[in-house]
Amino acid sequence: MSFLQLESLTCRYGDFYAVRDLDLTVEQGEFVSLLGPSGCGKTTTLQMIGGFIEPSAGTVRIGGADMRRVPANRRGIGIVFQSYALFPHMRVAQNVAFGLEMRKVPRAERAERVRRALAMVHLEHAADRYPRQLSGGQQQRVALARALVIEPRVLLLDEPMSNLDAKLREEMQLELRRLQRSLRVTTIMVTHDQTEAMALSDRIALMRAGRIVQVDTPQAAYDRPADWFASSFLGKSNSFRARCVPGGLLTASGVRIAAPAGAPESGEVLCALRPERLRITPPEQGMLRATVQSRIFLGSHWLLQTEGEAGELLVYLQNATAAAPQEGDAIGLAWEPRSLVLLPPDEAPAHG
Repeated sequence: MSFLQLESLTCRYGDFYAVRDLDLTVEQGEFVSLLGPSGCGKTTTLQMIGGFIEPSAGTVRIGGADMRRVPANRRGIGIVFQSYALFPHMRVAQNVAFGLEMRKVPRAERAERVRRALAMVHLEHAADRYPRQLSGGQQQRVALARALVIEPRVLLLDEPMSNLDAKLREEMQLELRRLQRSLRVTTIMVTHDQTEAMALSDRIALMRAGRIVQVDTPQAAYDRPADWFASSFLGKSNSFRARCVPGGLLTASGVRIAAPAGAPESGEVLCALRPERLRITPPEQGMLRATVQSRIFLGSHWLLQTEGEAGELLVYLQNATAAAPQEGDAIGLAWEPRSLVLLPPDEAPAHG
């Protein structure tokens, strides 16, 4: 039996469903991210797990126990909020100790556990400081220590790094993953940041309109998206329409291209293709012909916008020794057939 189980979890406000019939299982020690756009229901799901919102229907189980009548403070939950929610009038050590005081932990044990928690996040030297005397990254680590010091059964993270700058966010992602792996605490994180979810998670639960559309490892979700929403939300993705014919695919412009293994022999499809899977060739050697419309230098790679036989396609080109094509150059585009993902055409973007 999985450690955390969400069964037909639903949150309804009148006729509006914030979350609808959501099922998810999480193993002990696993790190799962609830990923999706604003308003998709991920924070509401997190709050139902924590006991801050009562589900309209469905069940939350932790360690096999039904949580429906268990208040938030008795679920064994540690939580880190987006705002960190530190008490400004308390010193760092007092903030970390707060949850232990509420649980009537003896003073000596409390002091030792606070010391260990601050050591875990490398803030032993800041025990007597106030939150206002800390950087954003340090405040985030204090909030994390406060959540971990109670030795939670489940750690909930609600957009915990959204207030940090890009460099500090990357550093804290590494720190968080190190701590989570060493402690093996079951962790659920809410985020709208695809890169963050893919960097930290064992699995990603991608949400849309109150439902989970795909649960998978980061690489599987990226390489084999369930639909166009999943393909376009997890990183950049090109798309073009095609028709399956015996032995291949026929694009809307009438160009025949190779199909991936397992492709049907008939029917309309939406072809999804990641920009980094495309390679530049001479025009006559590519699967498709195109013209470079614009190019942007991004340090490690170039981003090329091309227009051609499959419409607009983006290409990531590594910044290697070979010069990148110039704007206006005619090029060919090629890829390995297995890089092409065939999706149902019903949710195709308007420009596809």
